[in-house]
Amino acid sequence: MSRILTVTLNPALDLTTGVARLEEGHKMRCTPPQTDPGGGGANVSRAIRKLGGASEAFICTGAPLGLTYRERFEAGGLPAIWHDCGVPTRQSIAVHDHATGGQYRFVMPGEPWGEPVWQGALAALTQAMRPGDLVVLSGSQPPGVPEDFPRRLCAHAGRVGAKVIVDTSGRPLEVAAQPNTGAYVLRMDHYEGMELMGWTEFGPSEAEALARELVARGAAEIAIVTLGGDGAWAATAEEAWRCAPPAVEVLSTTGAGDSFVAALAIGLSERRAFEDTIAFAVAAAADAVTTAGTDLCTLEGTLEKLARVTRERL
Repeated sequence: MSRILTVTLNPALDLTTGVARLEEGHKMRCTPPQTDPGGGGANVSRAIRKLGGASEAFICTGAPLGLTYRERFEAGGLPAIWHDCGVPTRQSIAVHDHATGGQYRFVMPGEPWGEPVWQGALAALTQAMRPGDLVVLSGSQPPGVPEDFPRRLCAHAGRVGAKVIVDTSGRPLEVAAQPNTGAYVLRMDHYEGMELMGWTEFGPSEAEALARELVARGAAEIAIVTLGGDGAWAATAEEAWRCAPPAVEVLSTTGAGDSFVAALAIGLSERRAFEDTIAFAVAAAADAVTTAGTDLCTLEGTLEKLARVTRERL
């Protein structure tokens, strides 16, 4: 079994509150706020714990909010390696409109990182990696971090003897999707796939074609494209599968991607059969959308849905 090391370069202290009704220009009284440690890698570690797995989180923080972030994360009992990058940790705000049931999310960009900051983070992360690790790079990058950071991380991991799951977006994804980046897994949703390829339409045939194309061009050993309730298309050089979730009532799509990556990492770490790993990830994402707000998947719900995931070899 491989150690799972999640990476959060751009964490956010998530503040969630609610109002009776959103009204422009009015002073709206909020419900007592809830604060949670957010960010792609941190959420993946939280989901891994919920699924019965274990991981260690590498998280970059900076005062003053970074201190509160660390307190909230450690309260969950999750092991972490803390890197003080010297740049203040950002905050995000989610507001529930109780009149309509809608949720509005405001995500702050965070302060830019200079080269010494990101070089220092990369050096600390390389030191934290061990041979055989499965490293999960998930979430956005702080401003100022080079677009080819995933490629650089993969190169460092390769020298250590670790493998990297890349789950990012925008220009870093475009760079990571180029040939010979060294990624073990490249995962994206259909919106990111459309942007990457410049397509105006995206359905099952495009998802399969993109997964196969990414492997063929050498972008990753495993490529995975998710298409919401239609499931996931996953390819290696030897095989390709589509796994589709059962129909569920969607309460919130927040956390579905992180739950997918968490279950994927567990399956790969335990060296489960490829189709079993993808089915487990699809089930975790399907369970996550049935939970409210920013809640993630549960083990009980994931296993129940796993029994109803359909699998098709392509």
